[in-house]
Amino acid sequence: MTASRRVTRLTEDAAGESHFDDSDVPLELKIFAPPAPAVLVSSATDASGYVVMRLPAGWTGERHPSPRSQIFFCLSGMLKVTASDGTSRMIEPGTAWFMSDTRGKGHTTDVVSPGPVDGVIIFLNDGLVGAIQP
Repeated sequence: MTASRRVTRLTEDAAGESHFDDSDVPLELKIFAPPAPAVLVSSATDASGYVVMRLPAGWTGERHPSPRSQIFFCLSGMLKVTASDGTSRMIEPGTAWFMSDTRGKGHTTDVVSPGPVDGVIIFLNDGLVGAIQP
């Protein structure tokens, strides 16, 4: 049995312009925590750390590239992220947002929910999330 998990991805082109796309992380049925039954999991991705963060209601960030290849898991609240090409995506609870726009024009991030945004960012070593497929 296989499946996939949709990931919002922010990348950059050769000119440094950032763009969104949607990608899939393949999942395979594996014994992950014996003796528990098999579950659908991705391949492992090396990481160097993580942070838990809270952005207050009304917070607005200046345009910036991502400081490193990382993935954000939104736990509560809602962000509006705008790529340098002008397209925007809403990042809401349950969204996995893969940030690989590390050298270009970057993106802006605004908290658009009435309350704060809580989330977890995991710093990725190899820049790929579980063999992500465009």
